[in-house]
Amino acid sequence: MQLTRSQQIVVVVLGVLTLAVYGLLVGTIAHNSRQVSQASLPPTPTEATEPTSTPTSTVTPTPTATPTPIPPAPQTRYDLQVADEPKNPTLRLRRGYAYMALDAPIYAIEDFSAAIKLDTTLAEAYLGRGEALFYAKEWTRALDDFEEALALNPELADAHAWRGYLLSAKGKQGPAIEALRQATELDKADPWKYIRLAQALVRKGDTDEAKIEYTTALALDERSVDAYVGRAMAYAEEGELDAAQADLYSALDIAPYEPAALNGQAWLYAWYQNARLGDAERLAQRAVAGAEDDFEKARYLHTLGWVYHQQERYEEAVVTLEKAATLATVEGEVIYDEITEHLEEAKEAQ
Repeated sequence: MQLTRSQQIVVVVLGVLTLAVYGLLVGTIAHNSRQVSQASLPPTPTEATEPTSTPTSTVTPTPTATPTPIPPAPQTRYDLQVADEPKNPTLRLRRGYAYMALDAPIYAIEDFSAAIKLDTTLAEAYLGRGEALFYAKEWTRALDDFEEALALNPELADAHAWRGYLLSAKGKQGPAIEALRQATELDKADPWKYIRLAQALVRKGDTDEAKIEYTTALALDERSVDAYVGRAMAYAEEGELDAAQADLYSALDIAPYEPAALNGQAWLYAWYQNARLGDAERLAQRAVAGAEDDFEKARYLHTLGWVYHQQERYEEAVVTLEKAATLATVEGEVIYDEITEHLEEAKEAQ
C-alpha cells in the first residue's frame, strides 16, 4: 500500500519522537545508576563529611626549607678537552681557573681537587683551590691549601701573596705583611702584590709605608684604579685631603664607572666632606650595584650605610650595615671590624 505524502510526514515525525523518548529514558537510567553507586561508596579523601565526633584541632604542618639550587656549571673552552682527557691534571688546573674567571668557585674547587688527586705534588692546584675556597668563604681550608702549596714550592710568589692577603683580612697584620713582602721579593713585576701589601700596612696604621707601596704599584701600572684609590685613602688618613682628592680624580678619569673609584669618592665625601652627602649616597649606590663579589659589595654597602648614618637616616643605616655584615661574615665572624662598629653606632642612634 502506498502512503500519501501526509501519511509519510506523520510516520517520520513519529520516528523522531520515538528516538527522543528512548534517549531520554537511557540518560535518566544512567544518571540514577551513578547516584546509587556513589551513595554506596565511602567518601574520597577530598570530599567533606559531617563530623561524627567532637572536632580536634588542626595541626599545621611545619614548612620545610627549600634548598638553594646550585647553578649549572658555566661552559669553558676546556670542557671538550677535559671530557677527552679526564685524568690530565693540567687541563683540570686550567679549567679551574676558567671557572674562577666566570665567578663559579664551587666548580673550580672540584677541578682543582681533581687535579690534586691526579698529582699530589702540583703546588699550583693547591694554590688555585685556596683561591676558590677564599671566595667560597671557607678560609680555614683556604689557608691550609696556601701553606701546602708553599710546602711544595716555597718560591711560589702567588701563594705567599694569597696567604698574606687572607691573614690581613683576618686581622693578623704582622704575619700578613711578612708574607706579602716575600711575595713582592719573589715577583717584582706584579702591581697586585704591592697593592695588597699597602692595604695591610694601612690596616696596621703605617700609612707612610703604604703610600710607598701604592706608588710602586703605580710605577708598574700607571692606570691602576685600585692603587690610586688606596693611596687616596692613605692620604686622607693623614689629613692630606687635597692629595687624596687628586688621586681619586685620577682614578675616575681612568675608569669613571669603576665601582672601586665610585666608592672611593663616596668614602671621602662621607668621612671628610659632609656637605657632599647627597653625592656620596648616589656614588655609593652605583658602586654597590657594580660590585663583583660579596666582599666588594660589603665594603660598598658599608660606605652607603655610613652615609645614611651621617644623614641621620638611622633605620636605613642599620638595614644597610646589617646587609654588609652578612656579606662580610666568614666562618661566623664579620671580617671588617669597621662594619660592626658602625652598625652598633647606628643602632644606638636609632
